Amino acid sequence: MKVYQSYLLILTMMTTSLSYGDGIVDLVAKAQKGDAAAQMELGVMYSKGEGVTKDLTEAVKWLTKAAEQGNVEAQMKLGGMFISGKGVLRNSSEAAKWFTMSANVGNAAAQTQLGRMHLTGAGVPKDDVEAYKWATLAAAQGDPAAKKVVAFLLTRMTPVQIAESKQRSQVFMDLKNAVIPLDLPTDTPEIPVEALPLLVPEQ
Repeated sequence: MKVYQSYLLILTMMTTSLSYGDGIVDLVAKAQKGDAAAQMELGVMYSKGEGVTKDLTEAVKWLTKAAEQGNVEAQMKLGGMFISGKGVLRNSSEAAKWFTMSANVGNAAAQTQLGRMHLTGAGVPKDDVEAYKWATLAAAQGDPAAKKVVAFLLTRMTPVQIAESKQRSQVFMDLKNAVIPLDLPTDTPEIPVEALPLLVPEQ
């Protein structure tokens, strides 16, 4: 069965090679051999219908293979698909799993997502301290959306909560040997939670 499926996949790619070149066949071969970058690229192609017939189920399959190998971009895209329900049933908990993997290696966009999710309790426990931790880590890297999350949290967190959150951030940075400054301004304007939508990565 697997041989038959592989044959069909290669045949599909070959039929589109006139438009996109023989490189697609090579890409499939690399992906099937476990190349995470090729798996991620193939997943994106299926999600957009570029060079192949658009197939979100196939997109999820290849993105998952890449994400499981630690491909940060694939982890972000998978998280976005689970948040939006594209190609899979909408599942905030599953999205949080992939965003966490990406955030743990320092991806600012993923850290922002986790901050927002902890702020609202989407797929993770509602926890302002944890939300502030992730948002400040991302904001310190210059993520503008994270700065909005931080600004909102500062309007309702106590000094004790903020201190605890900064301690968690410091522990995270120590584990990663990071050197990210966390001295963010505290005179930020009040921002309503409605102005902090989840950022669904482009599919």
